[in-house]
Amino acid sequence: MKKTKLTILLFLMSISLFAQPSNSVVTEIDYFNALRYTGARNIARTPEGYVVVAYEPSFSGYTSGQIWYAYFNASFGTWDISELSSTSTNQTGVPALVADDAGFIHASWKERITLDSGERQLMYSKLTFNDEFTYTWSTPERADTFTFNNPGVNTISLDDSDNPFMLYSIWDDGSVYDANVYSTNRKNDGTWETNNLTVEFPTPNELPFTYMDVNLATGSDGEMFAAWEDKPTEIVNQYEILFSHYTTSAGWSTPEIVSPIFDGVGIDKYVDGYTPVDGAVAIYNMGPADYQLAGNTTVIYNETSTSKSIVSSFNPYHAFPEANQQQYLTDVIAFFGVTNADSILLVDDDNRYNNEGIIKTAIETLGIPYRTFDCGDNGGMATNIPTYADDLSGKKLVIWFTGDEYKELAFWNISDSDNEELKTYLNDSGSQLFVVGKSWMYDRYGNAPDTLNAGDFAYDYLGISMYNVQSWTDDGNTGVPQLDKVDNALGVSTLETIGWKNSGTRQGVPSIATDPSYKLHMVFKDDVDGTIKYQAYNEGTWSDAIRIDASADTAYVDRPNIAVDPNYGVYVIWREETAIVDGRTLYNVFYRTSPDGGDTWNEPVQLSAADYIDGSGYSTYRATLGIKVRPEIAGKFIGGADVVWVEASEASSMGYYIMYGNIPYVGTLTDITDKGGIPNKFELGQNFPNPFNPSTTFSFSIPNREFVTLSIYNALGEKVADVVSKDMQAGNYEFNWNAEHLTSGVYFARLTAGEKMQVRKVMMLK
Repeated sequence: MKKTKLTILLFLMSISLFAQPSNSVVTEIDYFNALRYTGARNIARTPEGYVVVAYEPSFSGYTSGQIWYAYFNASFGTWDISELSSTSTNQTGVPALVADDAGFIHASWKERITLDSGERQLMYSKLTFNDEFTYTWSTPERADTFTFNNPGVNTISLDDSDNPFMLYSIWDDGSVYDANVYSTNRKNDGTWETNNLTVEFPTPNELPFTYMDVNLATGSDGEMFAAWEDKPTEIVNQYEILFSHYTTSAGWSTPEIVSPIFDGVGIDKYVDGYTPVDGAVAIYNMGPADYQLAGNTTVIYNETSTSKSIVSSFNPYHAFPEANQQQYLTDVIAFFGVTNADSILLVDDDNRYNNEGIIKTAIETLGIPYRTFDCGDNGGMATNIPTYADDLSGKKLVIWFTGDEYKELAFWNISDSDNEELKTYLNDSGSQLFVVGKSWMYDRYGNAPDTLNAGDFAYDYLGISMYNVQSWTDDGNTGVPQLDKVDNALGVSTLETIGWKNSGTRQGVPSIATDPSYKLHMVFKDDVDGTIKYQAYNEGTWSDAIRIDASADTAYVDRPNIAVDPNYGVYVIWREETAIVDGRTLYNVFYRTSPDGGDTWNEPVQLSAADYIDGSGYSTYRATLGIKVRPEIAGKFIGGADVVWVEASEASSMGYYIMYGNIPYVGTLTDITDKGGIPNKFELGQNFPNPFNPSTTFSFSIPNREFVTLSIYNALGEKVADVVSKDMQAGNYEFNWNAEHLTSGVYFARLTAGEKMQVRKVMMLK
């Protein structure tokens, strides 16, 4: 598929001797998600300076069934727009790009094979540049080796021999496909192999959601690294970063958790409490005694002249380990005196996830006949409600499962908004009701009232006089470690104190990259404190995570991406809240750089300049960073990291632009030259010039192959730069070091190679 200068030129920009200006338009789109996911790097640049952006165009609000690309022609100052691949099924997705150092750009994407099945295939193609005006994509080929497949989010990278690796999720429920994280790579003989990374851990054949970001980075001697977020235990809504590495001898390692953020099990952090009416009994109270909402009831029992009810304002499926879930439900059913001669109606009203399976298991374990009534709809307003005549009458126990999604439930919101059918049942002598889940109060009132009165269903039948809000989001009261069982004679549960957990806490959307020594650098979103964190992995050890965004504590940040240049400069981007406009949030793209491999960091900089929020609430979205960071390329590229994002704009007739941005090159070590010959001694030459401003040239000689480091220290002995850290052959070398980020003063350059070390005094004068 040859593409020449005859390709459509959609956007003209001023001609430049270098690259496209930062904050410039790539193309116009009408789908904000045309760039998909942080893992799928959508921009790549070759060593010659040729740069390409891949994306999914859209018509009528969804993808067009094509993969398009935009190539920047530096001579004309234009982005040339062309089609890379199309399919008759109109089902493609998630293009990703990576450039190698030989001048090729590699692409991956998914596409649907037939309309009568959900099968998709993972595709691969390689772009070759003959010159600035003539470039050719190889015929797309299927890369995965499945007989039947459905790849989801994918990304592409290269090993150190430029063999392509693709990482992707298959996210179905396992009835058709095994839902796991997979890798496909091309072997030296040109064939493809596919591997399952999560067949053993953390949850084989299960993924927590469909849009899992996955990330790849290159190691040495064919090694690759992979990172993604997953739910590594049975605790729901607890996401952590999983890490695996690949070697040619052993394949992918069993995934490991990078930094566990929870150790133990318990109930949801965000639990609401009640004050019982006179006569109602608390079963579990919030604790401990010094908590400001201590004593508020989270499980309450009420008895009227005709009925009995228990209300649990936590969801047992999300609350306990499976054994405790079974025990709690069994205890409640036994408390109500239900036997296998009776009948239970289980009302499925969680409206989305169908988590009532654990309740079914408990009932079936006891051998009690039951029937399930599904209130329906799966995400929107529930459409059905059990009637007294057809469903409720004669039941020994009604278990109403509302879940905790805060969706539109049948419990309050169908035509009998005052629960007339349920009231009729509870007015029958001997009726019993067990309400399970946190959602029910929200769905009657939107936000539950503080006080209930006689005549309200919750007051009359459930025994609740006041609603005591802990919060359905984090209100800062993080010190609640437990629910305390109330000392009473009910014997509802054999479970005593129930421990707390950080439900909903997440370390996610990791992004990884390696430096020239193959040290791994990672950034991720940490929902524990709402920040962007950075940490490094070297020789089997993870460093402590440090915060690198500098936003106000109240500003929302997300979607970090990382890259490292050939001279150990580190580049991180993320999206950050910058303003609230008419009640809507404006987001912009920020970056932060480290000139010395993550040891020190420059101040954060806002890259995008968005000031518009469209009618759907979007401003900037899906920023992604090229894996390869290039130095200056004379006449074509100013140097630095390439960034693209989607930005809403009133000026766009289609609603959105794909925008381009540039982060200036920051690597401290800007040039290394092998001067040839094998030296007979180890030596660090004096830098020249000295004093210098802001750059200087060093020379050194190493007589044997060694792992070489060159570090710069200030007068206090503090390391301020790690400019060389790599395995090097014997030889004589010259290099130029740019110290623009440092202040004037005396510094010391220390060269080490094996057991040898030499120090030179250097001086910078600005």
